[in-house]
Amino acid sequence: MSLTELKINGYRGFASEGVLNFAIPNEKPGSGLTILTGPNNSGKSSIIECMRARSGQESRSFTAGTRNKDVERVDISYTVNGKNELLKSVTKGSSETIKEDIDKNFKIFVLPSRRAFNPYFGRFSWSRDEYIENVGLPAQRSSILSNFESRLFTILKNPENFNTLLSEALGFKPEWTIDQSDQGQYFLKFFNGNHSHSSDGMGEGIVSVFSIVDSLYDSLPGNVVVIDEPELSLHPSLQKRVAALINLFAKDRQIVISTHSPYFVDLNALSNGGHIARITTTEAGTKIHQLSNLAKSAINQLSSGNLFNPHVFGLDAKELFFQEDKIILTEGQEDVLLYPLVAEQLGLKIVGNFFGWGAGGASNITHLCQILKDLGFVKVAGLLDSDKIDEVNKLRIDFPDYFFDCIPAKDIRTKPARKQTEEVTGLLDAKKVLKPEYEDPMKNLFTLLSQHMNNQ
Repeated sequence: MSLTELKINGYRGFASEGVLNFAIPNEKPGSGLTILTGPNNSGKSSIIECMRARSGQESRSFTAGTRNKDVERVDISYTVNGKNELLKSVTKGSSETIKEDIDKNFKIFVLPSRRAFNPYFGRFSWSRDEYIENVGLPAQRSSILSNFESRLFTILKNPENFNTLLSEALGFKPEWTIDQSDQGQYFLKFFNGNHSHSSDGMGEGIVSVFSIVDSLYDSLPGNVVVIDEPELSLHPSLQKRVAALINLFAKDRQIVISTHSPYFVDLNALSNGGHIARITTTEAGTKIHQLSNLAKSAINQLSSGNLFNPHVFGLDAKELFFQEDKIILTEGQEDVLLYPLVAEQLGLKIVGNFFGWGAGGASNITHLCQILKDLGFVKVAGLLDSDKIDEVNKLRIDFPDYFFDCIPAKDIRTKPARKQTEEVTGLLDAKKVLKPEYEDPMKNLFTLLSQHMNNQ
């Protein structure tokens, strides 16, 4: 069984229906991974809350604050194993909802972003299914991971698998148990050599990894696991290990994550069938933008291992998925370094954010534009050398809403003749100073670029 589609209308920012498709695992690492990106307050957590609302024995009540004021009712549809399930308001303007055709055998484990838990707790134990059913969507967003202690007692009964995964995520083998104070409260105890400390002194990163591993360790192939912002409080080295663990589980499980970290965007996972969606907020409400198969093919081509440009989709470039807008595409890394120098010499400032360290060649820009278009980017520009006018004309036809132009020289800088090549005349001389004959053309180009980026 699998979750293939989620439709949301009327919940928080969703003034009109938003549709999210999910990756389906195919035994390749990361193939079942669905990644949600987007700026803060864009609606990512709202999507996760809608997935969480499916759980629980009773139908959720959606307060006036969670219902979109322009719609005044909530309609959520889940497509599970080809069948539609519904969670909807009983009437317009009512907080009460009903569930229709929910398959109780299909469960979604949701781990919220706020993962701190009470360091001192009572004693009770829940299985995975019991936890899902009893910890549904709370009436209000909470800063505490409620009832997580029930999972700790369950883990302690058979900790081997959990501890193995915890060691992989942390990079060392932790020693821990549950102890009881003389006042009768229980707490986590961590050992560090001959010393120990309680859960009251645990770092937030360790707490976060603990709960992430718990969401995975007793899951089964075919299960759905949702993790909101797995990177919170984690050092980059921890982020990398947790991301690798998630990709491993996503070969035969559906894993959905919301993230602000490029460490969790795995290009191999996307090439294997993984999915990415960018969530944005406009005056019309929350929108979901998703990669088409054409854009996924483009990512595969760009990340397939270019020995001469291995950084085309490196960490800097993966920030693309987290930019708000105003992306500038260039042919190579020299352009990224030297265009700002040209603008500085002209007393101008370039409006926009450069893509990584260049596209690795003019022919790659069309692939990047397809990705950006699918993900809902509106303000995009491409600057190419003067001998690439044919590529520019084709880009203008294929992406008419974006800005493309050629600089008035064959390269950003002048390159001396070599045995098999003639001298290349560039904008900048050997001392990286803009040649006088290019001052007015470049002022005009940067002015047009700024107008495109700033137009509403």
